[in-house]
Amino acid sequence: MRDPEFKREKKASVISTYAVITQPVHDLSAWYKRTLIWETARPYIYMRTTKDNRVIIGGLDETTASADKRNSLLTQKKNKLLQACRQLFPGLHLQPAYYLAAFYGGTNDGLPMIGIYDEYPDWYFLFAYGDSGIVYSMMLAKMLRDVIVAGTHPDLSLYRQNRSAPHAEPMV
Repeated sequence: MRDPEFKREKKASVISTYAVITQPVHDLSAWYKRTLIWETARPYIYMRTTKDNRVIIGGLDETTASADKRNSLLTQKKNKLLQACRQLFPGLHLQPAYYLAAFYGGTNDGLPMIGIYDEYPDWYFLFAYGDSGIVYSMMLAKMLRDVIVAGTHPDLSLYRQNRSAPHAEPMV
């Protein structure tokens, strides 16, 4: 049996994303109400502050699902993220405390998936991607509990990896 350390799923995609967390910044008064900034251009950039006066800058996603490629871009992405924040706030003295690269996944319909595959008998895969991944994980974990204990769950077909695309009902 193969080791499914990172199971690929054709209805899911994985990208690489980057973030920088600064050292605490002494004066954030130029940042109006410390409002979240989300630039919708592609690749996007977001910026926000923390309670301890740090700035988190993230984005500049890449389509690669290769850890080596993702990691090779980390220093370049860190510098570009800091530069983007400095362009908006030239008076801020930003020093990176932490910077990271991570995978970020999603599905083509935005829903989580339960994968059940012939090549992995007695294994269940829970794919809970995106911003709601923790909520989806809890929801599908309860569903998988029922599948394991009772043999099924009434909503299992909605979340299987081989589900059909949802069909819109006509408006009457």
